[in-house]
Amino acid sequence: MISVDQAPTDRAVLAGALMLIEQALEFSRDLGGEVASAVERAVEQPLPEDVLHGLATRILVILRNSGVDPTPEDRARLAREVKDEAVKVVQALPSAASSSTSDDSEPDRETTPARIQLVARYGVQPGPVRPVPTFKGVPVAMQEGYVDISTINLWKGNHRVELYVEEFQDTHHREPDDHEVIAILQGEMSLNSLAKGDPFEVVPLAKSIASKGVERPPILTADGEPKDGNRRIAAARYVLSNPKAFSAQEQERARWVKVWVAPPGTSEDQIEAIVIALNFEHDHKQKWEEYVKARLVVGRYRSLRDGMLGRPSPSHDRAIKQQVADFFAIETGDVSRYLNMVRWAEDFEAYHVEDGGKDQALVRHRANDIFQWFYEIQAGRGADKLTHKLDADEDLKKVVYDLMYDVLDSGAEVRNLHKVIADEPSLKLLTQAHEEATTNVGEARKLVTAAIAEAAKNTPTKKVGFQQFLKTAVDRLGGAAPNSWQTVDTDLLKELRRVLPAALGIIAGELESRDVPVAQDLT
Repeated sequence: MISVDQAPTDRAVLAGALMLIEQALEFSRDLGGEVASAVERAVEQPLPEDVLHGLATRILVILRNSGVDPTPEDRARLAREVKDEAVKVVQALPSAASSSTSDDSEPDRETTPARIQLVARYGVQPGPVRPVPTFKGVPVAMQEGYVDISTINLWKGNHRVELYVEEFQDTHHREPDDHEVIAILQGEMSLNSLAKGDPFEVVPLAKSIASKGVERPPILTADGEPKDGNRRIAAARYVLSNPKAFSAQEQERARWVKVWVAPPGTSEDQIEAIVIALNFEHDHKQKWEEYVKARLVVGRYRSLRDGMLGRPSPSHDRAIKQQVADFFAIETGDVSRYLNMVRWAEDFEAYHVEDGGKDQALVRHRANDIFQWFYEIQAGRGADKLTHKLDADEDLKKVVYDLMYDVLDSGAEVRNLHKVIADEPSLKLLTQAHEEATTNVGEARKLVTAAIAEAAKNTPTKKVGFQQFLKTAVDRLGGAAPNSWQTVDTDLLKELRRVLPAALGIIAGELESRDVPVAQDLT
């Protein structure tokens, strides 16, 4: 049994206490684990004085009572008895002032040592990560806490940016400094391969972080080098560097980031296990279906809108969309897009359930499967939009919705339907496809393909293009000098001789259909 008559005087004694606790057979297993956990915290993490005082008092109370749960009166008496001993423990331990418990504390940038300093934030105290994380079967004991992300630089050896770092070295004949590595990841460095403005999509991530904070803790070495989370760090720092784009509240949310810190002496094998596990191994997390996300977005929009008196003005509607966008960390354009898509998805479901008598669950699953089609269905302009025609023509809606349920194969087909319904021969083929679908889906699909091809052939832009080609051909041929033909390739002259008589015959027939006299020698 551990004697408490002589209080511990340093962390080495506390570490020894842990070993003695494990050997103390008179402690119950549960109580021994509780004491061990408490001592581990004192050994592994520099604690603020008030926290350490309470911890030491608790340890000594547990030890003094040898596992007997005292009454409240006995506990108070025992606490008084060991108070002096606990104070001795606190006074004997090194100062932990650098790990402030204040939520408003900031590390002193002038005096911050190389080792990362964790602080408390949002009610979370620095301490060991529990349970101990395992990477590729390798356990790595870590501490967690908050850091000011502006004090953390990126890892230059990060495989995500190593090609760009090598390009920088080839261009400038030196390694990039910390600020330049940040600029590379944010797409702000002038390199040939960074022609795309935001190659790592830091800006959308930054907007998400401004709204929700960094959700997955970056993993740092004891010296503050991030082995995982470089892109999250770059995005958080992007928020801090753009005060005009982000509010003070959003910047504060991005500034303080919970991190996991590997202990000093972490081996290269352990670091490699961390990097590989977090970047190569699939976490088997399935993304939510877009229809699921869209319904949540639309549901929140409708809830906010319905809470207003009367129909919202355009400015109020924009404000509601902005609120929804901020809540889900998306763009207002995404909110508008989801509103339109869900509107047509719901109309599709209502038709098949109420008019078609189909099972609601099956219809909803089909709407989920083809949800992107409800964006494609809005193709076209003005009165030519398919959705405009569907609103005005219930018979056409029946054709389109039935084909979408059973026949159509892709969003590209849906996107072309507005051209089909604008062309009479194509629309006739589409109607035939609808009729055929009840008995022969394969034949119906062929008819849909034919309708789309016919519409593409007859589209006004194609007509204009062909007419412009003929006008250019007439101008060029009519103005060609006789000797111009001498330079034309022989095979091309043979092709012209072959196709021109047929073209002249078609021209003669078209003119006759328009009651235009045609000279006998034209053909």
